[in-house]
Amino acid sequence: MGMFNDPARQARARMEQAEQAARREAEPQTDGDGKPRPRRYKLYDRIADRVPLSAVNGIIVAVSLLLVIALVYGIATGNR
Repeated sequence: MGMFNDPARQARARMEQAEQAARREAEPQTDGDGKPRPRRYKLYDRIADRVPLSAVNGIIVAVSLLLVIALVYGIATGNR
């Protein structure tokens, strides 16, 4: 039996990794000029690998147009 199968050692290593990950999460992320990035960018960072920015912008534009159309329709057909 080697010391590499020691459960206590493995548990400590996992705890250290979790602690380092928590520290990285807690540190403010910065952009190129050293200013901290707003929290809204973290949301996009989660999906950035799968969805291009142009698609996200298209979704935002489409939802905005639907909202405006719904408002105009509601005003035009509203009871007086």
